Amino acid sequence: MKHSKILTLFIIALVTLAASCKKTTDPGPDDFYFQCKIDGSSYIPNSCANCITCSILGDTTFLLGGNAEYEALLIGVIKLDHSQIAILNYVLNANLQQKATYKNSTVTTDRFDTDATHTGLLEIISLDKTNRIIKGNFYFKAYNSYRNDSVNVTDGKFRLKYTTN
Repeated sequence: MKHSKILTLFIIALVTLAASCKKTTDPGPDDFYFQCKIDGSSYIPNSCANCITCSILGDTTFLLGGNAEYEALLIGVIKLDHSQIAILNYVLNANLQQKATYKNSTVTTDRFDTDATHTGLLEIISLDKTNRIIKGNFYFKAYNSYRNDSVNVTDGKFRLKYTTN
């Protein structure tokens, strides 16, 4: 009887501990992150010094990139009208000034780009110019004409410190 009570208490403690140690991949409100899904699989860039880049150059150009080994993802917005990067939605398409690219190896034929029919969206939802922190969401579909194949980038989100020129 004594052993069964101890076993019951042990099981209750184990279940309580497991419930309180719930692992989550969701970043906290003050964390810096860059993540998305590529064809349904999680993509999180490596944590090396140059594996995540985020820049706003001259207030008119936004560059966001991530590398995970040989996989690379890049989103770029260039405001040729000289208006500032702002809290807006930017359509990613064939326009060279608002484009996204995914590359999954070092081979040049493995590059997927947004185009007129394979599009996406970059949503900048927060831009703190004092602390140089930008937050946003993105998704896009990109096409590789050499392979006649496409890739879906979904659930993209980031909150990063950005550099300037």
